[in-house]
Amino acid sequence: MKNERCSEAKKLRNCAKNPSPNFLASKFPSFNVSRPGIALLVALGTMIVIIIIGSLAIYMITRGLTVTGGQTRYETAYEAGVASLEIGMARAEYLNQNLDLIDTTEFIRVGAYKCTLHVERTSAVAVTMSGTAIKFARGISGPGSTPAFGSYRTYYISAQTIGNTGEQVMLEVLQRFTILAQD
Repeated sequence: MKNERCSEAKKLRNCAKNPSPNFLASKFPSFNVSRPGIALLVALGTMIVIIIIGSLAIYMITRGLTVTGGQTRYETAYEAGVASLEIGMARAEYLNQNLDLIDTTEFIRVGAYKCTLHVERTSAVAVTMSGTAIKFARGISGPGSTPAFGSYRTYYISAQTIGNTGEQVMLEVLQRFTILAQD
C-alpha cells in the first residue's frame, strides 16, 4: 500500500509540473521531434504534388486551346468552301444559259484560303421529262417542285479549299437547272 501511495504522489507532482499531459503520445507512436529534416521532407513532398497538379492543369488547358484552334480553322475553311461552292453554282447557271461555253476550272482566293473550283456539265444534251413526276423529287425539293413537262441539265460542281496551315475541305454538289418548255 505504501508503494501505491508513493506512485500516486509522483503522479500528482508530475501533473503539477506539467498541467496538460500529452494524452496523444500515449495512444500513438511518439516521433522524435529532434530528428532534423522531417519538416523539410514533408514540405518538399507537398510541393512536388502541387507542381504535378499544376503542370497537368497547364497541359490540359494548352491542349484544349490547340484543339479549339484547329476546329476554328477547319470551320473557317469550310465556310470558305461553301462560299466558293456558291460561286460555282452561279457559274453553272451562267454555263446553262450560254451553252457554247465549255466547263471551267478556276483557282480563286476566298479570304486567306486558296480554292479550286470545278464546274462541268454532266451531259451535253438536256434530259427531257416524260410528263410523269420524278420519283422521290418531292421529298428532296418539296411539294410541287418537279414540273410535269420541260427538261433539265445537271452540273457537277466541286470546290476544294486549302488553308495556310494545311486544313483542307472538299465540297461537291450536283446542281440541276430546269428548262421549262416554251409555248
